[in-house]
Amino acid sequence: MIINMTQFLIGAVLLYFGAEFLIKGSKSIAIKFNISPIIIGITLVAVGTSLPELIVSILAILKNEPGIVIGNVMGSNVANIGLVLGITAILSPIYVPFEKIRYDMYFLMGITIISLWFIIMGNLVFWQGIVLLLLLIVYCVYIYKNNKLEIEENKLEIGLINFLLLGQVMIGIFGLALGATLLVEGAQGIALSLGVSSLVIGMSIVALGTSLPELAASLVAIKHGESGIVIGNVIGSNVMNIVLVLGLTICVGNIQINYMEIIIQGFFMLFSIFILFLLIKTNDRITKLSGIFLTMIYIVFLYFNFQTV
Repeated sequence: MIINMTQFLIGAVLLYFGAEFLIKGSKSIAIKFNISPIIIGITLVAVGTSLPELIVSILAILKNEPGIVIGNVMGSNVANIGLVLGITAILSPIYVPFEKIRYDMYFLMGITIISLWFIIMGNLVFWQGIVLLLLLIVYCVYIYKNNKLEIEENKLEIGLINFLLLGQVMIGIFGLALGATLLVEGAQGIALSLGVSSLVIGMSIVALGTSLPELAASLVAIKHGESGIVIGNVIGSNVMNIVLVLGLTICVGNIQINYMEIIIQGFFMLFSIFILFLLIKTNDRITKLSGIFLTMIYIVFLYFNFQTV
């Protein structure tokens, strides 16, 4: 038990620092192209902070732990809104014009419903993973066409900067891979010792561990007054968790799941997105009071998860 907890903690720390290296490298490159903070958050930062979920999920499916895959994706999405946005908003209100992210919010709600519909249909199979990856391509094309990039003329400078950042990115990837391996092994050991199902472990401990990069990135962003990066990071990460993480993982291996096992968690995932949509649409912001409410949603979510043990 102690060894498993040590593995998990070391894995979470490596995931955190690995993602930090990737986020900083990605953000530095993005700034060279004068991309808006929201787009930085939705794309590069979101992909960087979603890599732990991707690596953990692929390793879990290879280890025949489908419960951790579903739990990781759903739990991370609830954690990103309830915990990450909640804590960040409590520390400092998050301002974002609804008009700038309305299509991203609509897309997030749409793919969330689609993924839950796939689960209700029965086992998740290869063609469903392809559908999710195609939706990812559609989303990327939309972002590309609606956000023009301004490339600097000094190509030598850009090339040098990218070369220097390559080592930072590689360190991040190594940290994520090693951290994900230790985290999954530790989580499996904890589940076995406590008699807790892998689905519950995925929804709670693993999801929380892989959401630490999103939390760290959001806290750093809000410290520098970049609320656009915060909201973009959360929305983008939730999108990537479904279309990239779940989609690619299903392509690696089929996932057997009974929708009755995740009906409550599925409700929380939809409910948290709906609440986020209403908060931004009505106020163009997430206040400290709203942050407390979002955090309470996440606490209740954890409570219901462990009630099923």
